[in-house]
Amino acid sequence: MRRLIGISLASLITFACAIGWGAAQCGWAADHGSVRGGNMRSTGTSLVGKAARYNRVGKRTASGEILDTVTATAAHRSLPLASHAKVTNLDNGRSVVVKINDRGPYARARILDLSPRAADALDMKRAGVVAVAVEPLGN
Repeated sequence: MRRLIGISLASLITFACAIGWGAAQCGWAADHGSVRGGNMRSTGTSLVGKAARYNRVGKRTASGEILDTVTATAAHRSLPLASHAKVTNLDNGRSVVVKINDRGPYARARILDLSPRAADALDMKRAGVVAVAVEPLGN
């Protein structure tokens, strides 16, 4: 039930902003403060959908980096490589800042593939696929 409410609320906000409200009216222009030691702020958009853990440890990503189990990274179809995003698990409220370093996911039902480290931070081992909110961050 909580997940359904979270997804519905995020969808409603996204729709309201899409029909003409600016970021200030949607409440996204506020200062989000320091995130993991950096001064990253929300860029004003939010995506809601499903995310899964992908385990291609040791293989090269689209950015040329090798996927490891230490770094919280993610694959997204269109966010710029080397950008950062805050990912929030809508089931339990846990969040993590990830670096976008790969392209994907290639399954239509998902908007994000998470590295093992990011998936562990969101506590999604049992579920496998979870509802998430993705908030791109900028400097």
